[in-house]
Amino acid sequence: MTLTLFAFAALAAATSATTEVNHLAQTDGSGRVVHMDVIHDEDAKTVMAIIGDVSQYANGIQTVNLHDYNTGYGVLKNINKKICLLALALVPMQPTWKYRVGTTNEVHQHYMHINQTEMTNEEVLTLAGPNIATFCHDYGTYYAVATPVARAKRDASVTQEMWCIFSRCIAIQLEYGQLSP
Repeated sequence: MTLTLFAFAALAAATSATTEVNHLAQTDGSGRVVHMDVIHDEDAKTVMAIIGDVSQYANGIQTVNLHDYNTGYGVLKNINKKICLLALALVPMQPTWKYRVGTTNEVHQHYMHINQTEMTNEEVLTLAGPNIATFCHDYGTYYAVATPVARAKRDASVTQEMWCIFSRCIAIQLEYGQLSP
């Protein structure tokens, strides 16, 4: 996986002068801080977030996320479970300064409603394009519909939580737990 991320970052850096890597610490309304590295490319209109350790938070899931703003889709990739959750991008691509700022308390919360039918790689390619299809080619990929919530109530016994740039996604533990690669 490290080699894949290095290759992606090297490819992005070689093909575009606007690729940047920045560290961002995101603090939500409950005071939880999530660290991430953000690789963004204005020309390619892609953003990748490598989420740091979230094991200190009940049912937190560490993910690597890719957003392709050419297609309007994003994916949360759980490496340990070999699962990708594909959804419409929840937050539009931000101006470069927002990725450079280093810290933020802007966190949009969403409930993820997961379709339990695994998508084929061809379906992912047709819907979300070649960047996401390649990123998730050997993972079980499931479509999710995200519903924004003004204030998400957190019950760690029934939810799984994933973070991304300026967002936190909450999935029902039973739905998420039934997914397989």
